[in-house]
Amino acid sequence: MTVQNVVTSANLFNRIDLVKAASSLDNIEYEPEQFPGMVIRLDEPKTATLV
Repeated sequence: MTVQNVVTSANLFNRIDLVKAASSLDNIEYEPEQFPGMVIRLDEPKTATLV
């Protein structure tokens, strides 16, 4: 058996400025016209995180 997808949720009890985060970090996709969340992609381990 191989795990293909894991879904979790968390409350950080704080707001995240997605525009600031997307402009200051690497491997981030933030296009609010296309999708209201930010996507963080890592090559190793190969993962994607939605914020």
